[in-house]
Amino acid sequence: MSTIAEIALPTSEFALRETFSQVPGSRFEVVGVVAHQAEYVMPQLRATATDISTVEKAFDDDGTVTDAKLLTKLDDQGLFSMRWGADVAETLSVISMGDTTVLTARAANNRWSFRIQFVDRDMLSTVYESCQDTGIPIEVQNVHKRTTLLDESHKLTEQQYETLRSAMDRGYYEIPRKATTKDLAEELGVSHQAVSERLRRGHRSLVETGLTAPSE
Repeated sequence: MSTIAEIALPTSEFALRETFSQVPGSRFEVVGVVAHQAEYVMPQLRATATDISTVEKAFDDDGTVTDAKLLTKLDDQGLFSMRWGADVAETLSVISMGDTTVLTARAANNRWSFRIQFVDRDMLSTVYESCQDTGIPIEVQNVHKRTTLLDESHKLTEQQYETLRSAMDRGYYEIPRKATTKDLAEELGVSHQAVSERLRRGHRSLVETGLTAPSE
């Protein structure tokens, strides 16, 4: 049975240290599949900052990031394509070794937070020991087994998760709404209809997962 671990790593020992120095209130989230073995490594990054242009400039000065390009911008958020520097890529190769999959990766307040799936607890121990041997100061904050009694059809797809996460971050569910499905479509680079379908199907999956009879 697979194991899920929540792991923290300071930006000073990983990525975006110069960016956080120049734009201290910024936040970042890797969009889509973050990493599955070495060949799939963090293709896009969503940044939140008061002025996205300051993030663009900081990326130019940040040695942990190369080939950064702003794909789309909406208010205080921007979606970037980029490549990680050699040191960051090497760290990721250790964290995501073997069949390990990085499910989410977010950065705020000079700290990266990862949610990582391991094939079992032994693999988590192997990755942890490898990090210690190579001087990567990870902090394991939470560990639990991944268990479910639900059919696979009840799980969110990556696209549904990405759309729901974007809707939450942009204030789509707030009253009054701070973003529309058109705004989400522009940010995600898909059609308005695709966003609506992802939201409906994602909502259905979440309801089927969490809906229980009220207690008497």
